[in-house]
Amino acid sequence: MADRTLVGVLGLVGVITAGIVGFVLWDEDRDSKRRTAEAEAVGFAATPVRWYDSVEEEHREGHTLTYAYVGPGNQVFSRKIEEVEWYDSGKRYKVCYDPRDGNDAKLYPADHRCGQ
Repeated sequence: MADRTLVGVLGLVGVITAGIVGFVLWDEDRDSKRRTAEAEAVGFAATPVRWYDSVEEEHREGHTLTYAYVGPGNQVFSRKIEEVEWYDSGKRYKVCYDPRDGNDAKLYPADHRCGQ
C-alpha cells in the first residue's frame, strides 16, 4: 500500500511540475512573439560585480549591464540589469521590444530574431 501511495504522490508532483514548466515556456514564447521591433543597445556597458546569494549561501560573480535604446516615437529608454551571470563578452546584444509599448523590452544576443 505504501508503494502505491508513493507512486501516486510522485505522479502528482510530476504532473504539477510539468504544468508549471509548460506554463513558463508558453508565457515566455508569448512575450517573445509580442516583441517584434528591434533596436541597437546604445552605450552598452558590462560592469563586473560580485554579490552574495543568500538562497545558495555563496558568493556569485557576474555583471551589471547598462544600456539604452530608441523605441516607439523615438523615445529613449534606459535599462540597468543587475547581477547577471549569463553575459558573454564575446557576443553582441540587441533589444527586442513591443512596438506599442517601448517599456516591454528584453535584451537578446544580436543573432536572435525579434518576434520569434
